[in-house]
Amino acid sequence: MRILHLSNLYAPVIGGLERSIATSSEELVRRGHEVTVLTLATPLADHDETIRGVRVKRVRSVANTLLPGMNADAAKPFHPTTADPLTTAAIRRVLRSGGYDVVHSHDWMMYSYLPLRFGRDGLPHVHTAHDFGFTCVKKTYARGGRTCGGPRLGKCLPCASPQYGGPKSALLTTALRAQRHRGIDAITAISPAVAEGVEQGRLPGDVPVRVISSLVPDGLDELARSTPRPQWLPAGPYLLFVGQLGVHKGIDVLFTAYERLAASGDAPALVCLGTPRADTPPIPPGVVVRHNVAHHEVMAAWHGAAAGIVPSVFEPMGQVAVEALLAGTPLIATAAGGLADMIRDGETGLQIPVGDPDALVAAIRRLLGSPELTARLRAAGHRRGLDYTAARVVPQIEEVYRACIASAAR
Repeated sequence: MRILHLSNLYAPVIGGLERSIATSSEELVRRGHEVTVLTLATPLADHDETIRGVRVKRVRSVANTLLPGMNADAAKPFHPTTADPLTTAAIRRVLRSGGYDVVHSHDWMMYSYLPLRFGRDGLPHVHTAHDFGFTCVKKTYARGGRTCGGPRLGKCLPCASPQYGGPKSALLTTALRAQRHRGIDAITAISPAVAEGVEQGRLPGDVPVRVISSLVPDGLDELARSTPRPQWLPAGPYLLFVGQLGVHKGIDVLFTAYERLAASGDAPALVCLGTPRADTPPIPPGVVVRHNVAHHEVMAAWHGAAAGIVPSVFEPMGQVAVEALLAGTPLIATAAGGLADMIRDGETGLQIPVGDPDALVAAIRRLLGSPELTARLRAAGHRRGLDYTAARVVPQIEEVYRACIASAAR
């Protein structure tokens, strides 16, 4: 098959969504398909190139050409909740260059393809929801720190304004509520939680939502085992957090729990690997914080941790948790979004409520006090992590492509 991915961002901008698209694209190439990723040009990458067999085409948009002020970060141009005329024209040119079998969109870039779907350039269209962007312009489907009860213009506008500002919030929210998503032939979601959020939006006809998880590369377990222990790790046992150091990742709850453990005198070291944010709370004494750690060292750090902690408030799927499981880390995670499905309490990890430092303290003490439980979670967690690897997920994606193409041919 010849596959055209549409993604707002791609390498060298790398987040969870971008890593997932890159992993699936490279595995599809390995399996004999031709893959092109169409993404927005950025100041860091404004030219076409081929990355590990995947052709990458970078295109113009209103946001990165005419109105750069739309972007909070020029290195991460912003696609709106409606078609961008420059991007739509670029997609048309690429499709006319020939021979594609299916279009696979991954974010709001799909809105620049929908006007083409039923024209002469239209092809079968798969969309993957990696977050709650179908129904929520913040993409979190949360309001007031809790899961939203459902989209409504009167609620969405004031909820999104602190993030985008009033005018941009009004434009994005109004455009999203107006979308009917005609032109999507198949929809997948990366977790049951995201699928539930998607179904709250306006879907085309009777198109069902199929859960196909986000994925990580094969071999991360071997990478974790074979990488030497980084010298910057503490000499003794340590707890490990990996992710943005923001309250949406529960870092404030983790710091509170750690201070309580330290006050009782039974706390191992806490290591946090991630990027500071404006809302990063004060770092407690004794906490080791490192930024820009190479991925192989992150995996080695997971492998050696006494416990991994993923205290997220909102998490569509949780690639960090998958990497921890594959490294054999006994994991403590909140029942947030996709984590609730991934972590089965007492089987593949310990599950705690969102925003509860006392429950986190109790879970840490339970793990550290039970070598038998720790060993069981390491083994079962690794088996669970394998469900999210490219070797198991990409065949499911191929199945969706084939069914979508066959249905469009009838």
